[in-house]
Amino acid sequence: MQSKNNKKSKILKRAGLILVLVLIIPAIEFLLWPGYFNMHDDLQVMRLLEMDKCLADGQIPCRWAPDMAYGYGQPMFNFYSVLPYYLGSFLRIITQLTYLSTAKMLFLISFILGAVGMYLLVTEIWGKKAGVLSAILYTYAPYHALDVYVRGALSESFALGLLPFLWHSTYLVVKRPKFTRIVYLAVSTAAVLTTHNISSMIYVPITLVWAIYWIIREKNRWKVLKGLVISVVLGVGLAAFFIIPAVYEQRLIQTEALISEYSDYHAHFVSLHQLFIDRSWGDGPSIFGAEDDLSFQIGWPHWWTGIIIGGIVIAKLLKKKLKEVVLPAILLFLVVVFSFLTHSRSVFFWEWLPLIDFVQFPWRFLGPVIFFLSFVGGYLATLKLGKQWVVLLVIASIVINLSYFTPVHYSHQVREEEKLTGVAFELQQKAAINDYLPKTAEMAPPAKAPDSPKLIEGEGQLRGFMVRSNRFSFDAEIYQDAKVEVPVMYFPDWIVMVDGEEVPVEIIGAHGLISFSVPEGKHIVTARFTNTTVRSVSNAITILSLMLVLAGLVMYYKKGRLIHKK
Repeated sequence: MQSKNNKKSKILKRAGLILVLVLIIPAIEFLLWPGYFNMHDDLQVMRLLEMDKCLADGQIPCRWAPDMAYGYGQPMFNFYSVLPYYLGSFLRIITQLTYLSTAKMLFLISFILGAVGMYLLVTEIWGKKAGVLSAILYTYAPYHALDVYVRGALSESFALGLLPFLWHSTYLVVKRPKFTRIVYLAVSTAAVLTTHNISSMIYVPITLVWAIYWIIREKNRWKVLKGLVISVVLGVGLAAFFIIPAVYEQRLIQTEALISEYSDYHAHFVSLHQLFIDRSWGDGPSIFGAEDDLSFQIGWPHWWTGIIIGGIVIAKLLKKKLKEVVLPAILLFLVVVFSFLTHSRSVFFWEWLPLIDFVQFPWRFLGPVIFFLSFVGGYLATLKLGKQWVVLLVIASIVINLSYFTPVHYSHQVREEEKLTGVAFELQQKAAINDYLPKTAEMAPPAKAPDSPKLIEGEGQLRGFMVRSNRFSFDAEIYQDAKVEVPVMYFPDWIVMVDGEEVPVEIIGAHGLISFSVPEGKHIVTARFTNTTVRSVSNAITILSLMLVLAGLVMYYKKGRLIHKK
């Protein structure tokens, strides 16, 4: 009888998931069309190209992007979130999609991840009807549309998609910390840490709150805590190749650009009118004051749902039914806290808390706001008239917000070659040029890099310059001892060799370019971008963690088969 009930439950769970996937189709429709759309962060095609070049050259993990910074190169993937772009390259390998289609497919995957993850999470807590409601509220939150169709914030959208999985896996480990669940949490942790640095700063503390809540409710706390610690250690280990260099080697780049001028948080607080009332939609920039041509709304019916649940929570508290509403109350409290952080009244907190200025835009906290609101929205499905609440709010979410899930500027005429040649390519090369500028450079290059090295001392000829993602080479015929300047920015650890012998590297000029001496005669010059000690150790930690996970899974399933045979 129990087996039949379990089978029925699984069927219903799958039916709910299928329903969610059908209901989100209108939100992702434009991502299935041919063509492309303008977005604020119009670097997705470029980043995919750079990742492909890395993998083709055997630069794994990818760290140096050769075409960025006007072709002088940039350590973009040493610091910028990498997981979506690794996934994009994998998709291109197995499907032969164009770069344009791959970028759209990644945005589509981020939507699907968010809907599926939220469904799984809330279903575990409040049941399948609640899971459907929360998944639709999450998908059709206006900020979700803003991230994809206006900002083009692929990494942040991906992080929003992964957050429910992080909470779902944490919950499962707390309820029963078996090894497969520990691996699930480890992979979820690693995925978030390698997807979006700023989101990681936000999601790690709130996930800690989530874990503490469930630990307090469990009796076998030591076993639970042990499982969580193992999961986090493995997750950090899997992500070590990226997060350790990204944190430790920040001292090598000029981080001021990440928190100054346009990225200064003081200019990007939002008003209460923008959060709750304003329904206008545009694709302009975020500017000082409340006149942005950009929507920063929490969303209808999302905040309405929060108000309704808030009333229910207060009513139950007055009836001394605290246990029934502890979780909804915590989620609503988090909604209030993170909504407050988007408003200028919270400036004292921004000025007090270290590192929060790297969030850059206070309205980024709308991400966790829509997560918490969508999550707590599922609670309505557990009450009387729960089915009616689900139907009403699902329809309202789609009907009220569907118009936002349309790119403001969509063209069926855009072709990939246009993005990767000429002026469009140069615009992408110089975009975000100051974000990862090495400290050895006084200023960012103002124009495109020359096509070949040049002699700054001595006489001779340089031929056959070839530059790749992790190396460059050329032939040198030197008539008089010379010094060469190569149009590649120096960043640890570029190693230069003349006829196979390593030579000292100098860093010269306002842009911090690679320079070295070449003696008289004919020579073959080669150079390689190599790992620093920190990167090598980080790579080793990731490999070791991956081996431990795989070995553990093999042992776990072998043990399961032996028990089953007995």
